[in-house]
Amino acid sequence: MELIILWALAGLMVFFTSWLLKKGSSMKTLNNAILLLFLLSMMASMFISAVAYLYFPGFTNLILIIILNMVAMSVFLVPALIALVWGDRPLEEVLKASPVSMRTLVVAFAVGLVLISEITMGWTFAVAAGTVEASGGLGAVYSAVVGASSSYWFVFTMAAEMAITFLALRKKFPSGVRVVVAAQVAVMFFSPTALSNRTWASFSLLTGSVVMILLFIYIFEFLYRNRTLSQGVLGYLVSIMLAYALMMAGIFVWLLDSDASLFVTSLIVEMVVYFYVVLDQGRLSSPKFRGWQSMPFWVLGLLGFLFVAEFFMGGAFDVYAYGASYFTNISLAPVAGPLLSALSAAGYDFLVIFASVTASPWYLIMMGLEMGALVLFKIRDAREFETRIRLALVIVAYALYSIFLPVFVLSPWLPNIPWIGWSMGLGTAGALAPAVVLVLLSTYFISGALSFLFGSRNVCSLLCTAALMYQGTAIDSMSSFNRTSTVGRKFLTSRLPSAYKVVVSVVWVSLLASAVLSYLNSIGVIGFTIFGTDISFLLYTFYFSFLWYILWIMIPFLGTYACSTTGMCGWGSFNQLVSRLGFFKLRVMDSNICASCETKDCAKVCPVGITNQPGSFISSGELKSMKCIGVGDCVSACPYENVYFYDVRRWIRDKLQKTGAGAPASLGDLPFRGPSGSVYDYPLAERVPDHKGEFPDGAQVKK
Repeated sequence: MELIILWALAGLMVFFTSWLLKKGSSMKTLNNAILLLFLLSMMASMFISAVAYLYFPGFTNLILIIILNMVAMSVFLVPALIALVWGDRPLEEVLKASPVSMRTLVVAFAVGLVLISEITMGWTFAVAAGTVEASGGLGAVYSAVVGASSSYWFVFTMAAEMAITFLALRKKFPSGVRVVVAAQVAVMFFSPTALSNRTWASFSLLTGSVVMILLFIYIFEFLYRNRTLSQGVLGYLVSIMLAYALMMAGIFVWLLDSDASLFVTSLIVEMVVYFYVVLDQGRLSSPKFRGWQSMPFWVLGLLGFLFVAEFFMGGAFDVYAYGASYFTNISLAPVAGPLLSALSAAGYDFLVIFASVTASPWYLIMMGLEMGALVLFKIRDAREFETRIRLALVIVAYALYSIFLPVFVLSPWLPNIPWIGWSMGLGTAGALAPAVVLVLLSTYFISGALSFLFGSRNVCSLLCTAALMYQGTAIDSMSSFNRTSTVGRKFLTSRLPSAYKVVVSVVWVSLLASAVLSYLNSIGVIGFTIFGTDISFLLYTFYFSFLWYILWIMIPFLGTYACSTTGMCGWGSFNQLVSRLGFFKLRVMDSNICASCETKDCAKVCPVGITNQPGSFISSGELKSMKCIGVGDCVSACPYENVYFYDVRRWIRDKLQKTGAGAPASLGDLPFRGPSGSVYDYPLAERVPDHKGEFPDGAQVKK
């Protein structure tokens, strides 16, 4: 019976608070604001008094609490009396000369009072229901607050208030933002700490994570479709990412040692973000618009918070799937001794823990789902059939090559299988030993042969994780930072700048040196390891399980595909060099079209910043560059469908046609557009240039 009464009171408070928030969302005058703050303060004072009485019961204390409560409410009446004397005024006319508007101050105070009310209400009901104890010193009080705020008394009442206010105000939110707000309500409800039940924890962790992943996908696609947004929407989106980065970190810590403090902090941050947009919806429709592609620090925050959220989401699933021992059994170096030794041990421990998540199947699955969805959207928008096929293969290759084969199928035999166990060259599978030298050489031969015949796109734009991470719609649109960022501009065009040469030299020297040490280690000549870990494997872990993700987060300052453009990826630079020596190149059907082209879209969309494509196409009809990784954005972006790939397949066909051993192309008379919009409709076989970049004699252009 007591629980029924408590839930009835909680329900009344939920509807009352929701009604206040609905009214507050449309407040226009000073009197409206004062009434809102007065009612919220009454509710906050009531629950503060209730908590005080539960901790200090007794008739005398009850009288004192009532008196203090009345005094507090009297204080809050003072602004109302002043307003009566001063007269009612529109909020926009109050504090006009102040840098902070009156509406902003009112919203800040209102959100603060709602927070106090909700926390003390949950605390009151949790104590009354016996969920937490009303005893002990300051430490016990803190534990009681955390326990109450992570329980269903707080979580479900908050989720209910958010749901009711959303349903009441949903039409006031901009259509694109409405989905984000709805997802925020769902994520609050699926809090694993709400019920002390393993089934609930499993269900809520899985469901909440799915909702969060879908939300992240939606936000990135929303940004891709809306390159210019109001400052209010931009602020709201990055705040949501921050809240969920804290939330997943909080869930991770809670699963490890049952401490819900960080998780409760994330709930409070999420509440602040939510109630702020509810009470100040006008900011979402602000006339001040900005292009997010011109805001590198904003994009940095967005990508950084996304990475943190996904990192701890993967870590949380690792803990839940394998137990806390997944992390507690990691062999770490003792952080002790001289300062340099302690710092080295701390750096090693950080790298090992970091890589234990980024290399785990759950993390790879989380990131694969998000980035894979963006690649699916890219397939939907792609113009060329070949591009659609390649992007579909990117998703399949990631699922098979990065997750399924190494994790679920080939783990016991993986190091002995060329191009799978040693897919990224030196250090991939561990120490370099005599038993794997042949496998390693086979790996380089297989990949090198494919790069020679078809270009390095077999790695950089298909099999490597980079293909999935960089080629989805929203991330691909960030290639604009190749031209706008200070560092990105240093790597523009097909040339290899000095910075690239320095980086690639350092990478390859370090890889080769570590391979020699690893080999000598394995045959017993030396006994050199770093805190018991093979130097070659540790260096690979640093490059591809840590530094690679840092470069991805730094897209707004380094540009896209920084792993390739800076030379950080030794495996990529090897395949790019072989590609430069092989058949692969970009060609155009008609150089005159490039000369007349005004947009130069091929240069604008290149994910590795090759901006001299138009000049090269005009002068020679082709581009052959070590930097080109064959993503094909230039092919898709060309408004005249003039650019195409040239590799060993085209070379063989040209040879067969030249000797008469093969029939002409049988693709029919396919028209293509010229710069003026006119249509050229001579046969495809005649308009494809030969191996010298020239059109066959007798080709007629019919307008």
